[in-house]
Amino acid sequence: MKIVVHGDTLDVSEIQELATATANTFQSQLTAALSDSVKHINLDLSQTTFVDCGGLGALVALRKKASNGHGPAIIHLLNPPKPLRHIVAMMKMGDVFPIATGDQGTAHAVCAAHN
Repeated sequence: MKIVVHGDTLDVSEIQELATATANTFQSQLTAALSDSVKHINLDLSQTTFVDCGGLGALVALRKKASNGHGPAIIHLLNPPKPLRHIVAMMKMGDVFPIATGDQGTAHAVCAAHN
């Protein structure tokens, strides 16, 4: 995973998967890069090949940690795989995680319903 800070924007790329197995590392690396001046987080998910509910939970946790005195930083999902776009739409989280898309490759997303 590559993390670059440009002023008030945190650009994150080369994310292979957003999964339960990688959620803690994902969160700790991004939390370490956060500062109170960060207002935008761009997650380039064009290389992401697997997403599960643990990965979605990591995004929600990141949003909570990225809050500053001006409110939460806006987390943009750039080129997410189609299954992740579908999950975000189903959970009506498009306002929370704005999506920008281009042509997508294939990826696998798993999110089981828990009662």
